[in-house]
Amino acid sequence: MSTPRVLIAVSHLTGTGHFVRALAIARALSAQGARPLLLAGGRPLPHLDTGGVEIAWLPPLMVTGQDYATLRLPDGTAADAATLAARRAQALAVLARFGPDVLVTETWPFGRGSLRAEFAALSAAAPGRRAVSLRDIPEPTDKPDKRARAEADLAGFDAILVHGDPALGRMTDHWPLSPGAAALLRETGFVTAPLPAPAPPSGEVLVSVGGGATGRHLLALAAEAARDSARPWRLMVGGADAAEEAARLRGLGPALAEPARADYRARLQGAACSVSLCGYNTATDLLQCTTPAVLVPLTEGGEREQRLRAAALEPFGMALLEGDGLKPAHLLAAVETAIARGPRTPSGIDMNGAARSAEILIALAGQPPA
Repeated sequence: MSTPRVLIAVSHLTGTGHFVRALAIARALSAQGARPLLLAGGRPLPHLDTGGVEIAWLPPLMVTGQDYATLRLPDGTAADAATLAARRAQALAVLARFGPDVLVTETWPFGRGSLRAEFAALSAAAPGRRAVSLRDIPEPTDKPDKRARAEADLAGFDAILVHGDPALGRMTDHWPLSPGAAALLRETGFVTAPLPAPAPPSGEVLVSVGGGATGRHLLALAAEAARDSARPWRLMVGGADAAEEAARLRGLGPALAEPARADYRARLQGAACSVSLCGYNTATDLLQCTTPAVLVPLTEGGEREQRLRAAALEPFGMALLEGDGLKPAHLLAAVETAIARGPRTPSGIDMNGAARSAEILIALAGQPPA
């Protein structure tokens, strides 16, 4: 058989999690002899090592806060219909040149509704098989019409790869599926890279909010909590304006604030305590190490995904704090309690999702289109 070609269409509109997950799957595909291509529709991420993975960058789009209905250009202006049409045409041209055996749509149709025209056009034009790449918990919806639209858009798809471990819950706990759609589910385990060698113990409280601009409220809260702590605090800031925001946070107290950095995962293992949101990548990092952890899940705009994930992680020794009404003293007390409890027990959760996803996609590539 010729080398399987797999195109992964991913648009990270806020943080880095969607892109990092797609990148890990692409690397696993390469390791198993396939040729992956990432069709990336978010902003470039200079702090991430993308070496060895072929990437076709579309004109970047983003959203502000949790307003996923309004797609914006990097300068903050709303993207108009002509801009989106030109981007869609560019995406289709990449698809035609690459000629994938399998098209993977990251999240869509379970999310990324504002990019439905782009994803639907790619799906319609794909010459081979189609699969969805979906994190452990899609953002739940109480709207039957949204679920019905997702099911309709799944027509012609061959698999839904859910990147989680049933030990922490199933995707269908949060998003009911028809029997036909449920038959497409493939649970892969969590998609992540193994942790690097740990940094030396630092004694610091490491505060992280991912690679995007979300979670600024937690960084400000941590900066204030650090004033009353005898420990060093390090705040890692995401977003395109990370340097400016870090400078502002340094003015609030003694905490060291700096842009997100490539050695975060090594530093996490050497930290006295981790304070973070509860995005997918953060969860997989914490499940792989024993560092005491305090989770403050993102709930802005009615978001429920992170709260559900954090609740599932509590039995693994991670503390959960609710963000509404949270005070610096509450955060500081939770940190000291977590440190006093000592290192957590390794989770034993399945972290082989990248390799298993690659196996499934390569098997699909060997099947003729339906």
